[in-house]
Amino acid sequence: MKLFRLLFFVGLFFILQPLFAQAPKVLPAFSFDEVYQAGRFSSDKLPKAGYIVLDFYDPGCGHCQKMGAGIAQNLPRFKNVHFYFISMNDKPYVDGFINMHAKPLRNAPNVKFLFDPGTQFIEKFNPTNYPSLYVYDAKTKTLLQHLDGEDDVKKLLKSVNGID
Repeated sequence: MKLFRLLFFVGLFFILQPLFAQAPKVLPAFSFDEVYQAGRFSSDKLPKAGYIVLDFYDPGCGHCQKMGAGIAQNLPRFKNVHFYFISMNDKPYVDGFINMHAKPLRNAPNVKFLFDPGTQFIEKFNPTNYPSLYVYDAKTKTLLQHLDGEDDVKKLLKSVNGID
């Protein structure tokens, strides 16, 4: 009976955790591997002006693919926005994601692809769904909007440009 009660409460905790997990209001420090350049990219290299969009995605996720394609198609409309696509998948999966859904992102000067080989992003940002997008003001590093599981690029455009 004690085991059943323990299992019940542990299960309940994991089911309800997304309801209590919140995106960090202030951008936490981080360091991830760069996918297309040697070395690491850390939060101290982030821009000081405009917007920072962290996109935690899985290359095989349909919603992530749709959002990536939407960002790629609307890249000129994202003025003063710096994108950081963060995945826990290796480079071949990232290559496939880009080649199939978001080719304009590969060489865009305001886009970086980062690799989290562990669970750092999950521990610091508390995502509950893919994709999980975090829009921060670059100057103050404060959270402006968190879009969790969203695939409509119009909502992202609205959060950084006020565009419908």
